[in-house]
Amino acid sequence: MNASDNARPASTLARAFEVLELLSVEHPLLRVEDVMSRLGHTRSTAYRYVKELCDAGVLAPSSGGMYALGPRIVELERMLVLTDPLYLAGRKVLPAVREPGSVLLLHNLYRDKVLCIYKEGPDSLEYRGESIAVRRSRGMPFPLFRGAASLAMLAFFTPHRIRQTYLRSADEIAHAGLGRSWEAFRGALAAIRRSGYATSRSQITPNLAGVAVPIFLPGEKKVIGSLARAFPAELLTPEMERACLGRLSEAAALIAREFVQAGRGAWEPPGPSPSA
Repeated sequence: MNASDNARPASTLARAFEVLELLSVEHPLLRVEDVMSRLGHTRSTAYRYVKELCDAGVLAPSSGGMYALGPRIVELERMLVLTDPLYLAGRKVLPAVREPGSVLLLHNLYRDKVLCIYKEGPDSLEYRGESIAVRRSRGMPFPLFRGAASLAMLAFFTPHRIRQTYLRSADEIAHAGLGRSWEAFRGALAAIRRSGYATSRSQITPNLAGVAVPIFLPGEKKVIGSLARAFPAELLTPEMERACLGRLSEAAALIAREFVQAGRGAWEPPGPSPSA
């Protein structure tokens, strides 16, 4: 390894998985040269990491010396759909509480990204003759500091994690309008905790607003996700916020209980797909 490799405070496994971070919807393919230039690895190290990921099935060779996500990702996604307790809980609860003219969105968190894992509702909403696309769908990541679903989780982190998040991302926090100092940021999150929910307007999708609540592990204050209702931004009024809070809180409590049951294996596997 070169000097930059030795300087990285990460395990070999973590460094290998950094390669996957180079892939995105905008850049679905990569070359070994990309791994070298963007991660600072030597050619031999870059080849080794790519080979290990290919051997594990999470990368696969493509044409022209390029690599793409591998078939193991598909297998893992199928496993998640069948076994993820939060997804199973949302899929069981949310169809019954869906309301016309809005979309329900269930979210989880990894590192500093908020991930939509389940959507109940259409891909677009109609309002006054206009079609508003709902950009959130399963598998789409969003920033931690923008959007009601993100803020509903962020505000209920532990004090230590909130502090560490600020130290790591002060510039992003200021840019998102959450405060240009530690005191301002802490105050913004305290206000969300007092109200019990978060709102946003056109932060992720133009002309779309959201109200979101955290989902807590039953009997604890540990956040396991968030539940948001998205609807046309013009409808976001104090009355709408209060109505959403009541319904979302009830649904979040149901999801939390189903989450515990699913985690114990007390769930019914889905039937065969139409194509089976």
